[in-house]
Amino acid sequence: MLPTPIAQHDIESLERATLDAVSPAAQSELPGWLLPFDAADIGRARSAIPLFHHGLDIALLPAIEQQYRDHGLPPCFRIADTLGLRHWQERLQALGYRKTDPVHVQIASLVDMQAAADLTTAAPRLGSASERPKVMLLDAPAEAWASVYTAPGFDAEDGALRVQLLSRSRFARYAYVQSAGVSLAAGTACISRDWLSVHGMRTLPNARGQGLGASLLSAFVGLARQGGVTRAFLQVEADNAPALGLYRRFGFTTAWTYHYWKAPD
Repeated sequence: MLPTPIAQHDIESLERATLDAVSPAAQSELPGWLLPFDAADIGRARSAIPLFHHGLDIALLPAIEQQYRDHGLPPCFRIADTLGLRHWQERLQALGYRKTDPVHVQIASLVDMQAAADLTTAAPRLGSASERPKVMLLDAPAEAWASVYTAPGFDAEDGALRVQLLSRSRFARYAYVQSAGVSLAAGTACISRDWLSVHGMRTLPNARGQGLGASLLSAFVGLARQGGVTRAFLQVEADNAPALGLYRRFGFTTAWTYHYWKAPD
C-alpha cells in the first residue's frame, strides 16, 4: 500500500505535536532535527527526530550523538523509511546501529473519524444503559485512567513510565471506559499545532472485542471538534493487527513508516 501524501510542513508540525504530547524532560534542536531527552525508556521521548524527510546534512550526526551522550543517554534516531533519508539509514547501519521493528505514522481527517464515530454511537448495545461501559473524559490524569496501564496483563513498569510521560503534557485530555466501577480501557488525546493526536490506547486483555477502543476514539472526535482541528494522527506498531483494523475503520492511513536506530552497546 502506498503512503498517504503529506506536505513537508505538515511533517514538521506533526513531529512537534508529538513532543507536545509526550513532553520529554528536556529537548533541544539542531537544523532539521528535534532532540528530546528523557530517562524513561520510551522511544518517542528520547530519540532524535528529523523534521523533514530530505535534505538533512549527514555531517550533523556526530553532534546529535554527542548531545545524547551529554545527557547521559545512548544515541537513538527515529528515521522514516523514505528515499530522502536513505543516506542516514546507511550511515547508521555502517556504524553498527540496531534497527527495531517498524512503526506506522497514520493520519486521518476529522470527517472520516466522525463518520466512524456516528456508526459506533448508532450500533445496538446489549444490556441496560446503567450497565453499559461509559467513556469518561478528564482534564487531568486520575487513578481510574492510570490503572489500565499497570493492570495485570501489561508490563507494570512500562505502564507506569507511560503514565508519567503522558501526565506531563499541558495539551492532554485523558479518557477511560468504565463498567461496574472497573476501568477497562484508556487513552490520551492532545490538541496542538492544528492536530489531534492519539496516544496510549490500551484495553484490558479480558475486555477486548467489545468496541471500547472505538468508544475512546469517538470521544476524541468530540474533543477535536471543540478544539477546531480537522485532522488527527497516531503512531502504531506495524504488527499490531487489531489496532490497525480499528484505526482503519476511523479513516487512518499510513503517511510513513519509521524504525528506531539504537546505538551499539
